[in-house]
Amino acid sequence: MRTRLATAIATTVLLSLAVASVPASAKTVKACTKEWQADKAAMQAAGKTEKAYVAECRTAAAAPAAAAPASKSDRGDSGGKY
Repeated sequence: MRTRLATAIATTVLLSLAVASVPASAKTVKACTKEWQADKAAMQAAGKTEKAYVAECRTAAAAPAAAAPASKSDRGDSGGKY
């Protein structure tokens, strides 16, 4: 039982990382449903329903599009005087 739970959690984490790196326009309900079907046993073992997973999948895909503005260090402004 512990092995199954650990596998389900690891799969969910890896899937979440993969989803987070995909552009927002790439995830549709159909694509998220297809992912659910591919890993249905692990998702159910983790206690997720298909409806909840699809909602999370779509939300996670949209998150990078709403990223925060770049910080000073990202813009090349070191803040130092020359």
